[in-house]
Amino acid sequence: MNMAVIRTTWQEFRAFWRDLTGENAYDRYVERHRRNHPDHEPMSEREFWRARDDFNETHQSTGCC
Repeated sequence: MNMAVIRTTWQEFRAFWRDLTGENAYDRYVERHRRNHPDHEPMSEREFWRARDDFNETHQSTGCC
């Protein structure tokens, strides 16, 4: 296996893992925000995670229906 194949495989796995764990949520938010609101700066990463945590605390799901 050459290094290019190993590097590509690793990058694909890392992208999959970040998607699976939600780690890339901020990246997706920034991408969507810049596309839909190009005239406004997106929240900082810290502000994003704080807002997401606040939302999740006030909108708890019981996991049922």
